[in-house]
Amino acid sequence: MTVDTFIGDVCRLLDEEIERLSFLAEHLKKAKSLEEKIDLLNQDPRVVGEEIPFCLRLEDELIVKSIFAIGQGKRVFSSEDLSSEDREKRMQLLMDLLHPIEKFYSVIGGIVGYHLTMLQFLCRPERRFEASEVKYHSPHGKDLSQPSLQREAVYWAVEKMEETCEIYPVGGAADRLRLCDLKTGSPLPAAKLVFQGKTLMDRLMEDLQAREYLYYKCKGKQIEIPVAMMTSAEKNNHEHILDLFDKRHWYFRKKERFSFFCQPLVPTMNREGLWGMTGPMQLLLKPGGHGVIWKLAQDQGVFSWFFQQGVRKAIVRQINNPISFEDGGLLAFYGCGLMEDKEFGFASCVRQVKASEGTNVIVEKKTDQGYRQMLTNIEYCDFHKYNLVDEPTHAESLYSKFPSNTNLLFVDLEAIQTALKTCPIPGMLVNLKKMVYWNHRNEKKEEELARLESTMQNIADCFVSQTQDPFQSSHAEKMRSYITFNERRKTISTTKREYISGGSFMETPEGCFLDMQANARELLQDYCHFELPEPMVSLEEEIRTPSFLFSYHAALGPMYQVIGQKIRRGHLAQGSELRMSIAECDIEELDLFGSLHLEAEQVMGHVEEGYLRYSERVGRCVLKNVKVRNLGVDFNGSNIFWKPEIVRRECCRIYLEGCSELYAENVTLEGDFSLRIEDGFRVTLEERKGQLLVRKEKIEGPSWHWKYRFSEDKQVVLEK
Repeated sequence: MTVDTFIGDVCRLLDEEIERLSFLAEHLKKAKSLEEKIDLLNQDPRVVGEEIPFCLRLEDELIVKSIFAIGQGKRVFSSEDLSSEDREKRMQLLMDLLHPIEKFYSVIGGIVGYHLTMLQFLCRPERRFEASEVKYHSPHGKDLSQPSLQREAVYWAVEKMEETCEIYPVGGAADRLRLCDLKTGSPLPAAKLVFQGKTLMDRLMEDLQAREYLYYKCKGKQIEIPVAMMTSAEKNNHEHILDLFDKRHWYFRKKERFSFFCQPLVPTMNREGLWGMTGPMQLLLKPGGHGVIWKLAQDQGVFSWFFQQGVRKAIVRQINNPISFEDGGLLAFYGCGLMEDKEFGFASCVRQVKASEGTNVIVEKKTDQGYRQMLTNIEYCDFHKYNLVDEPTHAESLYSKFPSNTNLLFVDLEAIQTALKTCPIPGMLVNLKKMVYWNHRNEKKEEELARLESTMQNIADCFVSQTQDPFQSSHAEKMRSYITFNERRKTISTTKREYISGGSFMETPEGCFLDMQANARELLQDYCHFELPEPMVSLEEEIRTPSFLFSYHAALGPMYQVIGQKIRRGHLAQGSELRMSIAECDIEELDLFGSLHLEAEQVMGHVEEGYLRYSERVGRCVLKNVKVRNLGVDFNGSNIFWKPEIVRRECCRIYLEGCSELYAENVTLEGDFSLRIEDGFRVTLEERKGQLLVRKEKIEGPSWHWKYRFSEDKQVVLEK
């Protein structure tokens, strides 16, 4: 028997069940009370005559009878080999897990509606629109690689930054990274992956604060952008995230400027419509996709909380894309949405043909009133379902005519609330995937299972525009949604899976590191006018023995044209390493052979009463015509450069405590050199007759700082 024949037989058996549950789910949706819902369930033939476990609360009775109504009661509540105490504990845990599911999916009939929708998708997958009735267009948008457009958009991002907030889905389990606690072996969330010396959450918060610092430097005012994060109940993700924030002292921000809401786990189902179990009264649960983020935020008061903070627009970013804040791309992306008061936006870039990535596309449908267009996303696994042909822009091109969906979004909060009235759970889909789990007999089991998933970006389907004529590029400006384009290596490079030697670098930390290397080369060569060594012949060699290493704190820019005003001309020798955790520096003609680390304890300001205050009380340095000569990185050592875990033979380390300063001109720093400058002091390095002299003096405050301003053409200009 073929798989298609098997599926057809199963669907025929389930058709009657689907019809029965459709009637029940529809009435449950309309019921106004728990009692009314329970009365409906009591009339269902699957519930009548069954021995229902005793429930003290109406809420529990609704859950239990719903599970019997969908034919899973004996499977889920089977308690063989369990003591009465274990049975009671597992029953309580089941209720704790299933109550959020019943509540969230109440708009489709609760648990009954969830199960019904799964059956419908398995037998007759629903479509968001009929492919035969629409035409697809490659979207037209703003090219952020154009300097004048990027400057204009960055200007508006800064001007209206107080009106914005941020939303982060941070519930990734990092299964494909096999990320575990080294001591306990327990799985860790993607947010705790250490990349370039910081966890992904650290990097996200650093970027946020760097943009607030840019606002402070341009406007002279402190702001604290409110942030909402959707965590997950899977593998203690929610607890891990809160634990990380506690250990980081909440990044010296006010706790009340954060809102956390937890995504519930949902039941899995096999082809026959049976729920996945790992043991007696133990369900195999998985996250239901990021599409729950909007309704969940609404249900848990996050939108109301945002409005109380005085914000109206938001950007949405995923934790596993550390490249998205490179240069001014992120600022320019949401600056475009702010200056045109758009309701929804996608940040996009080129996409390779046949890549396992969703795509942004304009879907057009002819109506009696003209033409309806929506800018949306179609997942790569749905191309066949929607008859979308993944073809190149031209015959010789590697890239698709449709760009990549990066899950970097811009949203108008009120518009999202309106959209939720008609589309509470966007982009619902079901994919059968092989899952490996341990059953109650401690046996390893592999089975094709599915869960009802949804996609957060497909709320875009609600933002429809109407025209009298078929779509033309000129219509893009008037649409409710917008799209921007930027270089791929400045837009998306995710850290989703382990790199396998000889395989693709896409979606790996190594691949992200390579993109950062390419960005660093552009920054240093084109903006800072450095002489750099040639890149290695192959990407594998660049991973093993990078031609150079450069990393910096986001507050140094983040725009390259700002960094280029702070660091001017220099030379990095082959294999040299420059690491800068500093924002206020004035560097000219740096000649580096080896390793140089510049680190300020206070990068963007000082901590006052437990909170970060953006200020000029930072560590700062001036390096003019300085040479650094040491043995640097040991490329024969066991190095993992993307983390980084690096073996060094020698290094020049300069650490600036509190509000302190370094001034060095016409000097050579040789060997394993280390200098720590105390808070409230300036150290001047001089060279006389081949000897390095260190002069230390007390200072009352900073002797200089960079003043930021926007020029007439909207460029950020620095004055010292």
